Amino acid sequence: MIRRIAPVDCDAIAALEARLFATALDQARLMALQANPVFCGFVDLVPEQDQPQSTSADDLASYLGGYLLAMMIDDEAEILSIGVTPDRQRQGVGKLLLQHFFEHGTSQNMTRVVLEVAEDNVPALGLYRDFGFAAFGRRKGYYKQGNQKIDAIMMKWCRAEAFP
Repeated sequence: MIRRIAPVDCDAIAALEARLFATALDQARLMALQANPVFCGFVDLVPEQDQPQSTSADDLASYLGGYLLAMMIDDEAEILSIGVTPDRQRQGVGKLLLQHFFEHGTSQNMTRVVLEVAEDNVPALGLYRDFGFAAFGRRKGYYKQGNQKIDAIMMKWCRAEAFP
């Protein structure tokens, strides 16, 4: 089940961000983002775990399958982060989150979306291309993975280009 992000989700999202990304958003930044009126975020809940039993980090992490964080201003959006728990990766969770985001964006007259993705994240690059995103730039050494620097591929989706 996909629903809007709630404040109770921030601890679990921060824990998953830290697990997935070297430049993770922490709980305080997530709470601040959520308070921003242009913030748009969704969580995918693990079946039969729709509600956490408590607010402990372990309980919160047990119900979260993935999340999508974005900002929407007028008809433009920027996807800030998409994360899927390792045990649910390559099972369509990212695709469902993106579909939900696009359904929401369509209701808001969204015409453009931008995002950045690490050039070595082949599954994510394929997913974004499947949704009609196209590369339009590169940020050299943007991501850090250990001692390595990875380029960010900047991608955009435009309704006029996706649906001429």
